[in-house]
Amino acid sequence: MSQKINRISVFTLLLCILSVVTQAQIIADSLSSVLSQKDLPVENRVMTMGMLARAKSLTEINKALKIGQQALQLSKTLPDPQYRTFIYSTLVLLYYQQRDLPKAQAASDSAMLYADKTTNRRIKGIAWYRKAFLEDTQENPRESIKSCLEALKYLEGTGAYDYESFVYYNIAGTYAKWEDLPAERKYAELCVQTAEKSGNFDNMAHGQQAMATYYHYRYKQDKENRTLLDSALFYNHNVISIYFAQQHRLIFNNIMAVVALNIADLYQEYFPASYKDSVVHYLDIALKIGQETRQIAVIGSCYGVMSAYEMAAGNYQRAEALLATGLSVLLSDSASYTRTMAAFMQGLSNVSEKKGDYVEALRYYKEYYKTSQEVFDAEKLSISRRLEAQYQSEKNEAALKSLRQTAALNKKLNYLYIFLTIVAIIALLLLFWSYHFRLKATRHQQLLLAKEKEDAELHARLKEEEAMRLMAEQQLLQERQDRLQRDLLAGSLQVEQKDELLQAVQKKIESNKSGDAVLKQINQIIDQNKRIDDTLSTYKADFDNINPEFFEKLKEKSANTLSRLDLKHCSYISIGLTNKEIAQRLGIAPKSILMARYRIKLKLGLGKDVDLDEYIGTL
Repeated sequence: MSQKINRISVFTLLLCILSVVTQAQIIADSLSSVLSQKDLPVENRVMTMGMLARAKSLTEINKALKIGQQALQLSKTLPDPQYRTFIYSTLVLLYYQQRDLPKAQAASDSAMLYADKTTNRRIKGIAWYRKAFLEDTQENPRESIKSCLEALKYLEGTGAYDYESFVYYNIAGTYAKWEDLPAERKYAELCVQTAEKSGNFDNMAHGQQAMATYYHYRYKQDKENRTLLDSALFYNHNVISIYFAQQHRLIFNNIMAVVALNIADLYQEYFPASYKDSVVHYLDIALKIGQETRQIAVIGSCYGVMSAYEMAAGNYQRAEALLATGLSVLLSDSASYTRTMAAFMQGLSNVSEKKGDYVEALRYYKEYYKTSQEVFDAEKLSISRRLEAQYQSEKNEAALKSLRQTAALNKKLNYLYIFLTIVAIIALLLLFWSYHFRLKATRHQQLLLAKEKEDAELHARLKEEEAMRLMAEQQLLQERQDRLQRDLLAGSLQVEQKDELLQAVQKKIESNKSGDAVLKQINQIIDQNKRIDDTLSTYKADFDNINPEFFEKLKEKSANTLSRLDLKHCSYISIGLTNKEIAQRLGIAPKSILMARYRIKLKLGLGKDVDLDEYIGTL
């Protein structure tokens, strides 16, 4: 059953290999279609060209370099240095894939130069990550860890989970070399967590491979715990599943070679000989992908594992040929693979000894010893560097932790400041509302007072109008009373004149006794007029009742010296008759009126300056 499952895994892996070039080509075609847009802004074009060069870095390195250099020239037309930083960071990877380490180092230096000039934290973090990557390939783990932590300082909080995941992957790989398993597990798990956040399947594959490496190293230390070996295989097969399910979304297919080689190593070292076919299949897969992606260490290791199988089977010539091929591959690369080369020298020495060629065996052994000495010296130097790097990394991690704590504290303080700002704004709003309410209340009170004042003024005005109305009514009544008095006075004066006339006529009649009938009728008329006069006397009495003081005051003022004619004269003056009208009523000449007025003034005791009409008007 185990072998059946293994065959299925191999078949799945083979399908993935067939699509390695296709996957990268699909992503490259997608990016190329974006670049074909004529109205694409220069900024977007530069970034897209950088991503396209990165996508072609494993399969078409020369084209990738050409695209990267074109993007660099285009980025120089932009004032913002972040675009040049990104392209130089991409060129680090491209020059490394071409094995041009001096140019890769120069590109890294340029990336760091422009990173200092930009405020984009994500771009700064990418530049530091590429620097760490290059330092790791140059066997400088201490500086690599330091640069990784610096990259995390900029990347964290920017949402650049894809690059964060790769940084954690590099740190986990360094701690794996140092056999610091707790630290390796910590960063491998962080790699998996950030990969899931990024949604990038390249990151997910690398995270699973980091976990597989951790469990492999754990199993080496505790071979009694078989579940650790199962976990290592589980995570390696997870990488295969990701590549098979997401074949159109992946760029860095080179990890497939590493995973295939790891599975082959696990089956060879810890499983029965019946797993040889599976081992060979995985080695073929690792060798094929390693050659396509130019992974020299993987290719050499594949030849070493295959030679071990041939040597165990007694095929010494085949084993020697495989070791020689692997050694030539390692020597063809500019990078140093001292440890692997030492193992190859030892293998060649053993094969020569098995073949009976002791001269060759001694020569290979001397090379092995020399190389081992270099490895030993390198290991001693590496141990000292590792201890120093671990100290520095712990120090940097502590600084990073402190920085994170400070950032968390600043975040809390920012929340506090925001809360206090909101409280202050609310307080100001309440104060403003209170002031507005008091102002509104004051205005309302002022309006009420103004209304009360207006009502009071209106009331006073109404009272004044009422008083004026009453005064007008009184004045009207007074005028009506005065007019009635004048009418009564005029009527009484007319009655007196008529009485005098009638008395004179009656005297004439009495003196003439003839014409009794006519005289009798005249007497009757006179009697009838007397009755009318009685009625008018009643009216006069009413006049006296209405204004009884008029004649009394005249009599009192004149010491009762005014004659009846004088009183008539005064009555006519009081009703506003002119001198001419008075003369006509009294039947005297107008000149006599002046004399009569003079006598009345003397009787009333009035001075020359006092006007008689005004005086009588006051009565």
